[in-house]
Amino acid sequence: GKRLFYSGDFRIHGRKSVLVERLIKNPPKDVDLLLMEGTTLGRPETEKGFPTEEDLVPKLIDLFNKTDGLALVWASGQNIDRLVTLYKACRKAGRQLILDVYTAHILRATGNPNIPQADWEGIKIFLPAGQKFRIIKDQAFELSNVFKPFRIYPENIAAVAPKSVMLFRPSMIRDLEKMEGLQIGRMIMSMWGGYLKDEHNKPLLEWLEAQGIGLDHCHTSGHASQLDLKRLRRSIQEAMLVPVHTDAAHHFDTWEGETHHLDDGNWFQL
Repeated sequence: GKRLFYSGDFRIHGRKSVLVERLIKNPPKDVDLLLMEGTTLGRPETEKGFPTEEDLVPKLIDLFNKTDGLALVWASGQNIDRLVTLYKACRKAGRQLILDVYTAHILRATGNPNIPQADWEGIKIFLPAGQKFRIIKDQAFELSNVFKPFRIYPENIAAVAPKSVMLFRPSMIRDLEKMEGLQIGRMIMSMWGGYLKDEHNKPLLEWLEAQGIGLDHCHTSGHASQLDLKRLRRSIQEAMLVPVHTDAAHHFDTWEGETHHLDDGNWFQL
């Protein structure tokens, strides 16, 4: 007979801000326990909120316009908002967007015709060697065949590089190295900058330096800011708050309402 509400990673700075504003204005009633993500707590910039997805568009356009050759963008293929941002920037900069088959399937699986799809103007689909190997191994040829009319092949990318942007991940380095005459002008990281400190990404940084490829950062958080978390908390003030996914849970203690801290693995009865 208890009611639990989990905040998830809502983003007022994302492309569905109207839904979050509606939630805050008309929150669920009689909530007993509020599980609240606090990923960004403790970061100074989070107190004032984050740039919006739309704020990133002109920044990306500027970077694309400054790029001679192919522009690589390292972003998550599951970040739908960012893919929309990327497509809008490409269209305004006069560049086509090259997506991998995995990402094309993510977009297709949404069933939303209003977000970029493989058959849209200005989009091409590339099959990296790693994904090709998996398809052959699993005999799942329908995964790539469905995008056959929209494919771009390795031997054709160098010619269109100056007018293209490619969604990138480090595993695609070998694919790029095999493309004769390919000029890569820039890599834009559109993910949390802390990933660059990971030892697993050291080879990527070494590759960029060896190839003389510039590295830029253009990102906004995938998590709620402290400013927005406070707004949601005020709207569900009667509930007990339990912080999750944070290294700075003590910040919640100064907010309205009761906060209860739990350690991982401990049982709690409400």
